[in-house]
Amino acid sequence: MNIAICEDEEIYQQMLLEKLKKYQEKFHGKLKIEWFKSGEELLEIYRYSSHRFDVLFLDIKLEGLSGMEVAKKIRKMDQQVELVFLTSLMEYAIEGYQVNALRYLLKPIQQAQLNDLLNLIITKRKEEVLTISTKFGQKKIVLKEIAYIESKQRKLYFHCNQEVDKMYGKIGEFAITLANNNFVRPHQSYLVQLEFVKELKKDHLILEDGSLIPVSKGYAKTFKAAFFDYLSQGGGNYEGLY
Repeated sequence: MNIAICEDEEIYQQMLLEKLKKYQEKFHGKLKIEWFKSGEELLEIYRYSSHRFDVLFLDIKLEGLSGMEVAKKIRKMDQQVELVFLTSLMEYAIEGYQVNALRYLLKPIQQAQLNDLLNLIITKRKEEVLTISTKFGQKKIVLKEIAYIESKQRKLYFHCNQEVDKMYGKIGEFAITLANNNFVRPHQSYLVQLEFVKELKKDHLILEDGSLIPVSKGYAKTFKAAFFDYLSQGGGNYEGLY
């Protein structure tokens, strides 16, 4: 899980960092943490990588842009990130609904509250599903289990856990829908979840299950850029580049 802390008071920043480390030790969660001293600094990162984080801890009363102002700007770039406000007072709680804030944490943050919050986020993300229309009716597929989607003769094939579901549809529509979930096209007929990429060769990918996915010239540049951006955020089980 990629976490950003935007807090300009170092004492609270360090307290939160220590509690995140304790959570990691207790629950064996893989956390990658970055911290920022201002909203402007955080927004600068977002301009280059708009889906870099899974969770943002934002202090309400930042110097310069307030945490709420930062949240409103971020929501225009990223609808998926979980926003958690840090505050000494609950006076801003109603305003938080405008940016779909997940929760407010009162300073000083309690370890048990933080643990419950992170467990909630992990459970919530595991439960994200994609609903498709098969000949047997509507079916829900857990997003995290989809290795890739293949388009062939007007049908889409969803490859996940050695099972394949199919439906009629256009792969381009799913490329847009799933862009925030690290699905990227290496070829006009394929949409791959980056987490499943094991190796990137010159003209094809090797996935964790051994599947070979072609990489076409028309999609190679954008795919590689997205993939290396994903790796820079600590994602994937990548083993090598040809």
